[in-house]
Amino acid sequence: MSIRNRRGALRRNHMENTEIDWNAYMEQVSQYVSGERDYTLIKGGTGPLVYPAAHVYIYTGLYYLTNKGKDIFLAQQLFGVLYMATLALVMACYRKAKVGYNVKKTFGIVLFLGRGFTGALKLAMVMAQIQFLIAYPFLGENAIGYLSRAFELSRQFLFKWTVNWRFVGEDVFLSRPFSITLLVMHVSVLVWFITNKWLRPTRKPLSAIIGPVLQLESPFSPLEESQVASRVTPEFVMTTILSANAIGLLFARSLHYQFYSYVAWSTPYLLWRSGINPVFQYGLWALQEWAWNVYPSTPVSSSVAVAVLSATVALIARAK
Repeated sequence: MSIRNRRGALRRNHMENTEIDWNAYMEQVSQYVSGERDYTLIKGGTGPLVYPAAHVYIYTGLYYLTNKGKDIFLAQQLFGVLYMATLALVMACYRKAKVGYNVKKTFGIVLFLGRGFTGALKLAMVMAQIQFLIAYPFLGENAIGYLSRAFELSRQFLFKWTVNWRFVGEDVFLSRPFSITLLVMHVSVLVWFITNKWLRPTRKPLSAIIGPVLQLESPFSPLEESQVASRVTPEFVMTTILSANAIGLLFARSLHYQFYSYVAWSTPYLLWRSGINPVFQYGLWALQEWAWNVYPSTPVSSSVAVAVLSATVALIARAK
């Protein structure tokens, strides 16, 4: 086989085995570049556009770079570069957090503790302004439509795509009591972590912090702010953000395969941070890898996916 033919075969093989919402995103972007700015009218093969405006801009760039989404092999190469850059960043974070050989809400807490009340408030305002600016074209057309779609909380997920809760059955999965139960458990676990873990650098109870914050006042003196900031180490930041991420994934109504990017980088660190025997760390990691590589998901694979997330959250909860 000639070099050209081998390259063609490789290209076809890559194209045949890679398609996770790519076509849908390209369809949505094509409507955007055609002038559509009403979020409620932008749809793709797998459903409506449900991500904030930055997602649209990123995939618009990819749309033009890949000949309107047709050059999938080039898209794979671009994502390969992004993957390696992400891996380098993750390793840098691991190194900063001093990881050993076996390697949305909480961000606000970390910001609040590390920057102080005034600094956190200023940065929060900057982030809000950036969100407004990138969303402006859509807000001007249909503000309610944009907010309801880009930050939709009532979306009904399809049972056929779930990776995590398939083992409960479709009737339970689609039921309102199930979604409410997940929400209550999610909030309860978050409150426990906030109270017992994430506010630990403040050395103050939650009740002593909420009051002043609600009055837009700092619960700390200037000296206390400096002391708290000194206790917010890279290890604390990484553990806090990644544990919050794991909690969110554990109680998510439905996880899809692309969401594994949220799990893959965090599990090794959290298991290492838990302090359990390396044999169990690698065992849990291997089970997680297996569960997320079963397609389509099965009751067994989904139960393993949930079990590993549950174990990870429980282990990090008991860690010192």
